[in-house]
Amino acid sequence: MKDYASTDIRNFAIVGHGGSGKTMLSEAMLSKSGEINRLGTIESGSTVSDYHHDEHERQISIHSSPLHLEWDNAKFNLIDTPGYLDFIGETISSLAVVDAAVIVVHAVNGIEVGTEQVWNYASNYGLPKILVINGLDREHTEFDKILEQAKNNFGSNVFPLQLPVNAGPGFNQIIDVLRSELITYNTDGSGKYTELDLPDEWKSRVEELHQELIEFVAESNDTLLEKFFEEGSLSEEEMRKGLHHAIQNQVFIPLFCTAATQNIGAARVMDFISKYGSSPSDRASIEAENADSNEKV
Repeated sequence: MKDYASTDIRNFAIVGHGGSGKTMLSEAMLSKSGEINRLGTIESGSTVSDYHHDEHERQISIHSSPLHLEWDNAKFNLIDTPGYLDFIGETISSLAVVDAAVIVVHAVNGIEVGTEQVWNYASNYGLPKILVINGLDREHTEFDKILEQAKNNFGSNVFPLQLPVNAGPGFNQIIDVLRSELITYNTDGSGKYTELDLPDEWKSRVEELHQELIEFVAESNDTLLEKFFEEGSLSEEEMRKGLHHAIQNQVFIPLFCTAATQNIGAARVMDFISKYGSSPSDRASIEAENADSNEKV
């Protein structure tokens, strides 16, 4: 078995309201990483994490399922959690043992009661968070409205690192704000994609967002902020370190776009987690309560 340095390990839980697509996002990650050779479905009961016959019958997750994969030389230990309130104890116990939370939001329903609850539980544990708007291949998706909801509910530091180009049936194109490029995905479930330069009509918006991103990163660190004021920009290495620092301190909440049933977008979420996500070294010490006095220690 391969040995991994603690800095190369990513322990995270995939959480969210019931029906938002957590299990399929987990499945897409497993498929894209090569851990499994086909993409299962909820309807056929063939996903890895929904293994129990009750889950097959009800077509919902009942148990938390620990999964693992390797991506970009990092070891991912992820937990697919239930979303329905009847089984919230499974989700809470999963959040207690991870270093980050990937919060999945339904691309039509937006921020729901369960979304807010898992956000609060993750915050209680001091976990860094990533938001994923999933199911952008459905009818009646409203990305901009959901982004506004997320900012209103979770703070103005929610930032779209991706923008959907053709949300709705046939969805397969995403704008990557961090890399300033257009990503076009195959719709065969393979997760394969091609990268092209930004179309002209997107350049202005992406440039504005990219500048805003640099400001977010600079504000997370006094040294970077000073350099930003002096030079007006940051190097790629400074951006990388600054992003990691900003996420750990929860002053920056990245938001991604996916359609997990088509394996669209999962690879870029994993790219980001491997490069900027939390490792056990980032959370070497955690806050706890003294059971005798209820004081924080």
